[in-house]
Order: sequence, then C-alpha cells, then structure tokens
Amino acid sequence: MSRRATRVALVLVVVAVVGVGAVLGVRKLWQLARDHFVSDQCTIGAYDLDPAQAAVASTMVGAVSRYTKERLPERAAVLVLAAGLQESKLTNLSPGAGDRDSVGVLQQRPSQGWGGSGSTASRQARLNDVGEATTEFLDQLIKIDGWQSLTLADAVQHVQISADGSAYAQHEAEAKVLADALQGRRPAAISCSFAKPTKVASVAAVATQVHAQLPVQTPSTAGRTVRVPGAAWQTAAWFVANADRLGIDAVAYDGKRWTRSNGWKPATGSTAAVVATMYQL
Repeated sequence: MSRRATRVALVLVVVAVVGVGAVLGVRKLWQLARDHFVSDQCTIGAYDLDPAQAAVASTMVGAVSRYTKERLPERAAVLVLAAGLQESKLTNLSPGAGDRDSVGVLQQRPSQGWGGSGSTASRQARLNDVGEATTEFLDQLIKIDGWQSLTLADAVQHVQISADGSAYAQHEAEAKVLADALQGRRPAAISCSFAKPTKVASVAAVATQVHAQLPVQTPSTAGRTVRVPGAAWQTAAWFVANADRLGIDAVAYDGKRWTRSNGWKPATGSTAAVVATMYQL
C-alpha cells in the first residue's frame, strides 16, 4: 500500500472511531441526563403527585383496607383522601408546621381529643403516623348515621369540623381517581418516575412495611426481590407509590412490569404474586 493510501485509510479509521465514540458519548450523556434530570412525579389519571404525597396516599388507602371495626366501601377511602388533600395536600406535617396544634396529614388537633390519651408529645407522635391518623378519622366517620349517603363535604365536615367544610368538595374527583388506583380497582393506574435512588431499603424492611400497611399474606424475600403471594393490583400500586422512598426499581404483576424510567410495559408471563425488585446501588 502506498504512503498516500495508508494515510487515507488511517484517516477513515480515525473518523470511524470518532463517529462511534460520538454516538456512545451522546448515549452516555443521555443516560446521565435522564438519571439526573428526571422529574420526581407520580401520575394517576389526569392528576400528578410527588412521590412523598403518593406514599402518604397509599398508606391512607391501606389503612381503610385494613380497618377492623367493619368492612368499609370505597367511599371511605375517597372521603379520607379528600380530607388529606384539603388539610395538608397529602403531606404528613410535623408539630408546628400546620395551624395551631394541628398535626399530620389530616391536621388533627390533640387539644380537640385527637391522638388518644397520654402526653401531648405522645398524641402528636400517633397523629404523625399516617395509618393511625387515618384510622382515627374512620373511627369518627362510622359513628355518623348514614355517612355513606351524605355529600362528601358534609361527611368529612362531620369528622373534621373545619372552619369551612364546603372546601372539601373541590377534591372529590381527584380523591376518587386516587382511591380507584391505590385500591387496585384500575390496573397499573399509578406510575412514578424519579432519579436513581441513593438509598435502598433492605428487602426485609420492605416486606415488613407492605405487610403492616396492607391486608396481604406474609411476603417472601430472596436476593433483591420481595414477593407477595396472592396479592393483586393494590399491592402493586403500593410498591410503585412507595418506590422512591424505599429504592424499588421494578414491580411486576399480571403480565405487566413497571420501572422508574419506563413506567408500565407489557411483560412476558404472569404470576400469582406481586414482585418488587430493589435497585442495586
């Protein structure tokens, strides 16, 4: 090969290498951008929540499902979610962060009898437990004669005794959509996206929490997975709603698979268990 031909061949090789490098570089940059600039957001129908709000809502709905004094209709979940949307925008407010001595997602006041007995601090701690706060709301709700047939605003106002009870009505449509998704009445109805986790809970901790918050069988764990046998879409929705705070990377159930980067997609095979896979740091 002549010196000129050699130089031409070398130039072509360099161009090819640079081109491939550029493609790989763009791909890497895209992956980095996707990981660092993904909006932390959960979408449920036409409504958006941040992951912390979604986690709170899933705990409230779980408390309705686990309520032991009587079997409650979906309407109870709609009522308590509407109350949470109005009182705190589904935020578990600590003491001092709300109005007067109001505490938690439902802004219940220890001075008005909420939180049971004991010291103010112990009552505040109970009301900062979202499941406990929801249960206390339900305890008062079922005492109201005919609560199931009252308007949402009237039913919630009987429990909350707010300065403006009519304000709860504005959240009815959103509360119904959230309740449908988080109770599993609509499959794969919640999807969350967020940046890659920096902390990941242990599978044992995740198994304990889902068992405590939902009426499900005892989960099993293996490697990075948590399996909940006999569970259905409510459990899948709970895993997705709590994925950001726990470090869950994927959820699979009934021929569908959710990931934080791609949402819900069809998946091969089906399973009698809901399976959550933890992110690997």
